[in-house]
Amino acid sequence: MGGSHHVYLVPGFFGFANFGDFKYFAHVRRVLPPLLAARGVAASLHEVRVLPTSSLPRRASTLLETIDATSVDGDHVHIVGHSTGGLDARLLLAPGAELPTTRDVPRVLARARSVISVATPHRGSPLADVLSSVLGQQLLRVLSTATIHTIRVGRVPLPIITRFTDVLAPVSTLVGARGGILEQLYRDLLHDFSDEHAELIEEFFRKISADRSLLPQLAPPAMELFNTRCTRRSEVRYGSVVLQAKPPTLGGVVKTGLGPFGQASYALYRTLHSLIAQGSSGAADLTSAQLRTLRRDFGVAPTPEANDAIVPTLSQVRDEVIAAVWADHLDILGFFEGPSHAPPHNDWLRSLSGFGLDEFTAAWSRVADFIAGVDAKP
Repeated sequence: MGGSHHVYLVPGFFGFANFGDFKYFAHVRRVLPPLLAARGVAASLHEVRVLPTSSLPRRASTLLETIDATSVDGDHVHIVGHSTGGLDARLLLAPGAELPTTRDVPRVLARARSVISVATPHRGSPLADVLSSVLGQQLLRVLSTATIHTIRVGRVPLPIITRFTDVLAPVSTLVGARGGILEQLYRDLLHDFSDEHAELIEEFFRKISADRSLLPQLAPPAMELFNTRCTRRSEVRYGSVVLQAKPPTLGGVVKTGLGPFGQASYALYRTLHSLIAQGSSGAADLTSAQLRTLRRDFGVAPTPEANDAIVPTLSQVRDEVIAAVWADHLDILGFFEGPSHAPPHNDWLRSLSGFGLDEFTAAWSRVADFIAGVDAKP
């Protein structure tokens, strides 16, 4: 088969880490090329830089323009979208979709071979409603900066993560939290960055404030309409990687140990997990093949409350389930606890999902199998 292979990595609304030297796809970029090479696929990897909260059509257009600028007719294009990035790919490839671009859409899309969604909210996420409010915008800014801190610097300072957890808990009082506390937490987080990086982050959030079209589009009712209009392209293979984080328990409080950072991080995880679980909709209609893979990998079919602390698990199921993984939303990108690895892995949240380097490699091996057209082993 002629033509070069290109893999496009598309971030979601947590793609705030994908600018400057804050690349949260860094661990994926290290592991995926050798996995593909072992399967006979020499691929070039490209990170797509989309503004996180821009509308789905604008994000899809950016993806299209990136593909057109970095590949040629006859090449083989594979798109891996994390979180909302999976929706960008689906919209781009939907026959008849109208996008704000002057590019020759049919000509570029003739190169597409596969689309893989990873932890993508195909049926929406209740977190979108929370983050769409005025207070939610401040919450998103703190969550974003804390994640950049984890990726770039390491652990978020204990006093900050403790205060952040206090602001969020209990979940039912979130709407009553004082915006001033969130603003101060944001400023405290910025202190750990150089002046240059702090200004990058500030400029980034100024751009986000000017275009916040995405979050209302990710609400479950809006996604229901999206799914009726966003049909598949017959010549493209579609697959999904589905995540489920271990439900928080009192036993987890004990297991995380007496360390104050671990306890604060686990408390924040419990709050986010509970927020998603309480707002999740009913069970999805699953095919027998999807259900079989979910049961094989999880040991049991996920409940409607199951989630990865950002997206409900059943919302992530779409087309062929490539892998179902016990992990939180950013574990799958390599942000799990692994300070002794070279390079080190910094944990985003203490979810106690048992996800480490072996699980990370196994999950992306399934992705490499799918791209290479190799049937996953039962």
